[in-house]
Amino acid sequence: MEKTALALGLKRYIIPLPFLSIRLSSYWLNLFTPVPYGVAKALIEGLKSEVVIQNENAKKYFPHIKPMSYIDAVKKAVKEIQNNQVISRWSDRYGKAWDKDHTKEIADAVFVDRRVEDISQYSQENIYKSFISVGGDFGWFDYDFLWKIRGVIDKIIGGVGLKRGRRDQFNLRVGDSLDFWKVIDVQENKRLLLFAQMKLPGTAWLEFKIDGDKLIQSAYFYPKGVWGRLYWYILIPVHYFVFNNMIRSIIKKA
Repeated sequence: MEKTALALGLKRYIIPLPFLSIRLSSYWLNLFTPVPYGVAKALIEGLKSEVVIQNENAKKYFPHIKPMSYIDAVKKAVKEIQNNQVISRWSDRYGKAWDKDHTKEIADAVFVDRRVEDISQYSQENIYKSFISVGGDFGWFDYDFLWKIRGVIDKIIGGVGLKRGRRDQFNLRVGDSLDFWKVIDVQENKRLLLFAQMKLPGTAWLEFKIDGDKLIQSAYFYPKGVWGRLYWYILIPVHYFVFNNMIRSIIKKA
């Protein structure tokens, strides 16, 4: 951790806290980093084992591999991130959206919040570029603070939160993580479909679709029992402001 800080040009201090258990440490790591609780717990438990070179077998069997220093490895990784050269991230593999095709489950949605705006005066390519770059460093427009609050709540209850960000701010592909969403369908200049990975009493999707001269933004929700239905009804006023602002901001940005 100290060498990572050195490589990043940061100054960090390590303060021992002997009273923290593995569980509490895992929750702390989960809350303040993009690492989900299950991974955090495994990482914390792994600290009990020393990782020390025991022999020279690596050099013997792989003489063509030339190791670099840890600090150089960190600097190289950061440079690749800044230049959008990262092929994949560990967070892209997290969650059930990777394990199952959810593109056809939208038909199961009980509740739909749909907004439609005329985009005949705009370039469809620009509209696509606008909604394909939502989230991450750009946030979620005027009500980004509400998304951040939802992200914190999600973290507290063991979800992925918003800190995962996105692999590339301007491009997406199927399987990418986008804050607490997962990309499950993307069609250039046509459509972006996101599957919700936040903790919910149900299943949710967010879709942006260009249909002729119309931009159609749809939020789908399949509730799980009574609590799921109550969750949707309680959030109707919030959805009104958030989703109206979102589609108009996408067009304004385009």
